Amino acid sequence: MKRLSILLVAILAFSAGSYAVNGNEYNVLWTLNNRSVSQKVSDYVGATPAQTQVLNEIFYASVQRLTDALVEGDKTEAQRALIFNIANVKAVLSKQQFRKYLEILNKTYQQQNVASLTNE
Repeated sequence: MKRLSILLVAILAFSAGSYAVNGNEYNVLWTLNNRSVSQKVSDYVGATPAQTQVLNEIFYASVQRLTDALVEGDKTEAQRALIFNIANVKAVLSKQQFRKYLEILNKTYQQQNVASLTNE
């Protein structure tokens, strides 16, 4: 449980510390909202069909919150969109499934940061 909490804090620290005006560090939320990606995430964590449906709703709602925050230029609300995603996914998945989800979230975030650095 301690590792999971530390990982969550690390993700939030990365997102808060590297916020850009265009919200590139929140691209992980855009990626999760992609239908094929969300299905792969659901398969990887072993989600049931009911959990998959709720996860898709969470991913969509997270992107909506992020979009609103970016339109308003509100850093805090953009961060809250990520927190919203993590908290709601945690409520839907078992501890083992949630651990796998955080692994995917963290890996996707890291890959997107490396890709953005190589594109600059």
